[in-house]
Amino acid sequence: MSRNLLMQKISHRLYLLLDGPSFKANTLSSQKLTPDKIASAVPAVPTIFKGREKLVEQGVNILCQQALRFLAILGAGGIGKTSLALHIINSDLVSSKFGGRCYFIPCELLEDADSLVQGLMHVMELTMQDNQSKQKILFDHLQAAHGDVLIVFDNFETPWNHDDSRDDVKNLLEKIAHHEKVSLIVTMRGPNGPGDISWERLGDESGIPTLLPVPAKEAFKAFVGKNLQSSDNSDFQIDSLLYQLEYVPLAIKLSAQHVKRVPLKALIKMWEKNKTSILTEPTKPGRLTSVSFSIELSIKLFRIEGRTLELLSAISFLPDGIPFWVEYLDQIFSGEGLSFNVSMLLDSSLIYGQNGGLKMLAPVREHIHLKYPIGKVDIDQLEMFYAQLLRNLPDNEMEAQAIIQLHINNIEKIYKAQISSGHAKTSCIPAVKVFKGFSRFHSVSMDLIDLILQKNKNIQKDDEVDLKLMRAFRLQWMGKFQDAETQVVSVKECLNEEENISKSEADILGRCFATLQQIYHAQAQYEKAINMNLQAQNYFKQSENQWAQANSMYWLGNFYYMQARDKEASEIISEAQWLFHQIGDELGLAECLHRLGDIYQVQGRYDEAIDMLSDAQKQFENFGDQLRAAACLQSLGDLYRMQEKYDEATELILKAQKQSEEIGAKQGIAWCLLTLGCIYMNQAQYDKAVDMLSNAQMQYQGIGRIVDVAWCHQYLGRTYRLQEQYEQAKEAFTEALELFKGFPVEKYYIGYTLLEFGYLLFDMEDFAEARNANREAKRAIEVKRI
Repeated sequence: MSRNLLMQKISHRLYLLLDGPSFKANTLSSQKLTPDKIASAVPAVPTIFKGREKLVEQGVNILCQQALRFLAILGAGGIGKTSLALHIINSDLVSSKFGGRCYFIPCELLEDADSLVQGLMHVMELTMQDNQSKQKILFDHLQAAHGDVLIVFDNFETPWNHDDSRDDVKNLLEKIAHHEKVSLIVTMRGPNGPGDISWERLGDESGIPTLLPVPAKEAFKAFVGKNLQSSDNSDFQIDSLLYQLEYVPLAIKLSAQHVKRVPLKALIKMWEKNKTSILTEPTKPGRLTSVSFSIELSIKLFRIEGRTLELLSAISFLPDGIPFWVEYLDQIFSGEGLSFNVSMLLDSSLIYGQNGGLKMLAPVREHIHLKYPIGKVDIDQLEMFYAQLLRNLPDNEMEAQAIIQLHINNIEKIYKAQISSGHAKTSCIPAVKVFKGFSRFHSVSMDLIDLILQKNKNIQKDDEVDLKLMRAFRLQWMGKFQDAETQVVSVKECLNEEENISKSEADILGRCFATLQQIYHAQAQYEKAINMNLQAQNYFKQSENQWAQANSMYWLGNFYYMQARDKEASEIISEAQWLFHQIGDELGLAECLHRLGDIYQVQGRYDEAIDMLSDAQKQFENFGDQLRAAACLQSLGDLYRMQEKYDEATELILKAQKQSEEIGAKQGIAWCLLTLGCIYMNQAQYDKAVDMLSNAQMQYQGIGRIVDVAWCHQYLGRTYRLQEQYEQAKEAFTEALELFKGFPVEKYYIGYTLLEFGYLLFDMEDFAEARNANREAKRAIEVKRI
């Protein structure tokens, strides 16, 4: 037995002996069961009950409309099973059907078949008779019933899992179900109803789901009442807390109790520091007053120990749980009988199945991780599994991204733990480099890069350079341009640019200048980007890096295209296309095809442009490159917009927007919003246009693309002018021109904005200013493109 397993067992048994849930105080074995005790144990119908209306309606419909007799309300502790049962049996239809023949049995008081029978006799007010068994009296009563009878067995997991009582309890339950006038509701932890009975289940495959965010928030505010101090960010704080609690009803109720004593901000800090220990009422712990008690109750009732407990601890460490556990479980953990261990945990509802994976609710996860922390052996196994998973990703980027997405939070947590501890079993650097091509995971890779650079004092120079330039690229992607430039400079300063340098040093310098060109490009500073590009090409020639030379040439053509230097752009990109062909780079060829299609579009060669863009889009999809495929859809959509084929344009732009959202491409999302705004403006759907353009403007603002922010203001000005909302239009044009002052090289954008501003001033009958704007526009505009 491993030392970790031994210590877990000792800790677990000591807890159950000294601190664990005390069952005997509430069971028949230590105190006499009376009608008063049963009545006292039946909870009142909750007055605060949000987001469960459809489930109540479903349950009532099963019992009354469908005339089905057996309803199972299943799920984890604290999910609200008892509350659902109480609301169902107190509905008008159920009350009408069963009248006074509805009996609620709190099974937490009852540990075996005999006590269940005694409890039923108490609530049905049956009298013992000489020489007759209690079961016979019960069954005779049910047989002789003049109307439909409804029995609710609440918290049925207690007798179902008590010692060796299951066979007797099963027999009793099935005999009761045999009476045709008897309907049953059972609430219990676990995924399946008890016995060989055809139960109708409420909820989804895992039983009763957690609350949705809106009703969860309503419930929290109702529990808090007048104690909630409203502020500008109180709603955001509530949303954040409830998200961390995963909308578990009992956790919501217990956390809300604290707001009666402490401010909301303090409660959030309490949760972040103490987790589930705050989810309790200041009374004797019980299943309805303490989340931790409820979890430990499941551990004891279902006898979770040994390797099953270790597996539970490991799952608690994984925010994403174990996706596709049937496929992956044996690859992650060693040992026999893992599927049996999973079955036990599913029965306890401490974990649940979802889309083929194993998941754990946040309160359960936090409690288990604190009480039964994962062992080092299991963390090492998880790290090695994920290192292998990342090495074996499919070549298709979309397929690879879908796999990573399922595991990304697990990967982040495991690698952070291993890097921080210095006990990693594999090199974490190759894993981080895998994320380079996936924009959706930039924030994760950024955190891991920072941690490696901070903790790994023995990092190889090449790896350090790679990580620092990756970090600069991610900073640029996030709109932190100054930080990105500083990071590149820190790499460049370690090399001497003046003296003779090796090929490897030349390649590093080329990569530095190539990264700087992207930083300036993202800010629409094209002259600076071209300068950096030419220096990068020079170093790549010295390093004899043919791919980098071709790629730099492609980007130079891109920058000329952005400056409306179409002839030069076409020549340069065609040359890059030839170089990519020479080295057999199909992705580079597709990129060149895309940009040439854009150039043909601007030149009005629409049929050729459509063929090129469609071909490029298909190639990118074959590569699994969702980012570039979305960019082609954007170009095609814009082309149809220019041809006034608005339905086709809208369809393509919406598809591009969806793909951009899937991969977290913020610039692509913003561009789609801007284009949709233009389409709606052209169709005189001005309210929609303003909404889209305003949203695009905020998106561009968030990623630091100020030129594009100004361009959004220009389009807003045009839209307001078309609605004759002249003051708002003037304000939008003025804001655009003010922003363009920081980018004097953007002559076309400035000139076009001035031209549109002049039209507005003419409409406002400010003819002198209109003429001035028109003159300035003519001086600024060197080419005409829209």
